[in-house]
Amino acid sequence: MSQIAQVILETLQNNGICTKVLNKTALSGGCLNDAFKLSTDTGNVFVKTNSGSNSRLMFEGESESLNAIHEAVPGFAPKPLCFGTLPNEGAFIVTTYIRLSTSNSASIQILFARKLAEMHSSQSPNGKFGFPVMTMCGITEQDNTWEVDWPTFYKERRLRPILEKCLQNNPGDSELRRLGEIVIDKVVDHIMKDIEIKPVLIHGDLWSGNWGVNLDANEPVIYDPSSCYGHNEYELGILTMFGSPGSGICNLLYIKIYLIIYTVYHKN
Repeated sequence: MSQIAQVILETLQNNGICTKVLNKTALSGGCLNDAFKLSTDTGNVFVKTNSGSNSRLMFEGESESLNAIHEAVPGFAPKPLCFGTLPNEGAFIVTTYIRLSTSNSASIQILFARKLAEMHSSQSPNGKFGFPVMTMCGITEQDNTWEVDWPTFYKERRLRPILEKCLQNNPGDSELRRLGEIVIDKVVDHIMKDIEIKPVLIHGDLWSGNWGVNLDANEPVIYDPSSCYGHNEYELGILTMFGSPGSGICNLLYIKIYLIIYTVYHKN
């Protein structure tokens, strides 16, 4: 057994998840991680590893995000079991194992909308925008320091850090800085004035590659989150840009309708 495998096994044992691993099957982990299914004496678990220097930060954020989603809408995301550091300075995360498919029907898409709307009705525990820990969207660190309003959070915790990273790679691009500052200092406040925005739980990186169908439950499931309590329209914008839930129905409209229903229900 390799040193990495030994560390993962010991973590599983210390957390009471299993006592031994029976088999390991390689799976697709996307472009950033290595992933595999472990068959253990208590059942199957899903494991992702990453050798990057900020991998523990990434998996801590993912674990907290999955916990929040699972608590808000049980079964809508894998349940995190544990995470830890590897000998190669990398890290790993262990979650429940779900048999996934990317094939879905109109009824699955509608259920996806209902569950997402339910998640978007889960409000911030302190009434602010942010998240208890830093998360990562791909290889981009996301500062989730709490803010009292969405425009400030969006400008200072999302747009400005991205602008600064772009300027690090293009230090002499004065036009990039000028246009970026205009968007941050003027455009955001202008388009969001007189809009009531409540901080609700969002996935944070919800595109077509980060959701699928649980084959055993025949229900939609989301994964690889980078969550925060933010503006639900921010989530829908990502879905629109990077692949909607499906073309068979007006999915985003369904999500908005169900969100209204959940909002009215909770108020009453």
